[in-house]
Parts: sequence; C-alpha cells; structure tokens
Amino acid sequence: MKVELEVKGMHCSSCEVLLADVVAELPGVKDVKASTKKGKVWFEADGPKAVEAAKQAIRKEGYKVR
Repeated sequence: MKVELEVKGMHCSSCEVLLADVVAELPGVKDVKASTKKGKVWFEADGPKAVEAAKQAIRKEGYKVR
C-alpha cells in the first residue's frame, strides 16, 4: 500500500535524510521519500503494522505525524 504521512517539524535536508533512513530500516517498508518543503514522508508499506511502526519511529525522532 502507498502511504503519505504529514510530518511537522522538518526544517532542512538533514531532516529528510534522517526520516527516510529511520523509516526505511523498518520491516515491511520500502521506497521511502521525504520532503521538507511539502512536510511529508511517502513510502510503500506491507500493511497497517508497518504504517504504525513508521509513525512511531518518526515520533521517536521528535517530529509530529498524522
């Protein structure tokens, strides 16, 4: 499933790289992209558990996600 998450708190390209790396490391997740300009993270997920894990990982890094 294709996932698009709105992420608050990204300010620079380092934020993009950090979030893309953190989410890409999760099982069931692939093709991760992040955009500071758009305030979003996109990825392919195997199912709802992978989506929830991604949200938790993003929050753990100090960002707000919907």
